[in-house]
Amino acid sequence: MPAAIIDDLRAAFDATTVLTGNEIDARYHTDMAGVPVAQPLAVVRPRSTEDVSKVLGLCHQARVPVTTQGGMTGLVRATMPMPGEIVLSTERMNAIEEVDTGGGVVITQTGVPLQRLQERVGESGFMFPLDLGARGSCTIGGNISTNAGGNRVIRYGMTRDLVLGLEAVLADGTILSGVRKYIKNNTGVDLKQLFVGTEGTLGVVTRAALRIFPAPAEQQVALCALPSFDKVRALLALARTRLGGDLTAFEAMWNEYYRLTTELVKRRRGAAADQPSLLCSPGSLRQRCRADSQRSGADARDSAGAGDDPGCNHRQLGRGCRGDLENPRLLG
Repeated sequence: MPAAIIDDLRAAFDATTVLTGNEIDARYHTDMAGVPVAQPLAVVRPRSTEDVSKVLGLCHQARVPVTTQGGMTGLVRATMPMPGEIVLSTERMNAIEEVDTGGGVVITQTGVPLQRLQERVGESGFMFPLDLGARGSCTIGGNISTNAGGNRVIRYGMTRDLVLGLEAVLADGTILSGVRKYIKNNTGVDLKQLFVGTEGTLGVVTRAALRIFPAPAEQQVALCALPSFDKVRALLALARTRLGGDLTAFEAMWNEYYRLTTELVKRRRGAAADQPSLLCSPGSLRQRCRADSQRSGADARDSAGAGDDPGCNHRQLGRGCRGDLENPRLLG
């Protein structure tokens, strides 16, 4: 049976699409920790929805299981193949088909890396709000299949909230086409939600229509030190009250993590990193950042009560300031 399915796949695709034996690179069966598993029976690298349909149809008929792989950034070995399985890699399904700024939507294949999609819509003055540390290597298909959250959930929601429509292939090769570009849609069962967060168990997502938003004209990022989790919650409540819908992200770092990170920064940069820093954009916004942080610190102290200092410690970074506020760094 293994030889038969490989012969069928090779008959359906060219030699660059179906890899076997020594052609299979270790990355297809090695996890992020560098721990390998048994080599898969074959690796198939389709370019389109129709290709995926052929692969799954042939494997379904031969009763050969399939593991789908995207950017391979997961840490729980979910994309590691079992012995005798076929790997379906979406790495060549990497086309961004359309950026519709009028409708606020981008249509893309699901092998596109998240960062590449962000940069493409950014060229048109828009942003795709999903963002996470693995942006450079994780793929849109992986984001959809895991319902990725990222650091802007507080404003834009999970991946599920950004998907307008999608195209998927079922295990028997059946194609479900639902790449719709509009938000207002009450036409019956919302099938796309069945494929968001189900990690490929119901089918392979191949194309998606995703919401995009006008990029903000300016951003401010503050790193604050607080004495307790209750004060963290108080600061969040204050930020929501004062900033309203403008609050994009709010994340916490425990002291042990912060100290470990700053020690690494010290060793790499040779600079002191003992104090939290206010990260602000360059130019005229610096003074505004400082004034806003001073007001926020005073307001948070008032909310915390007399004698308590929630401690929005801040200092202007001057030449150390970073204009890239989407990816702030801990600076000394």
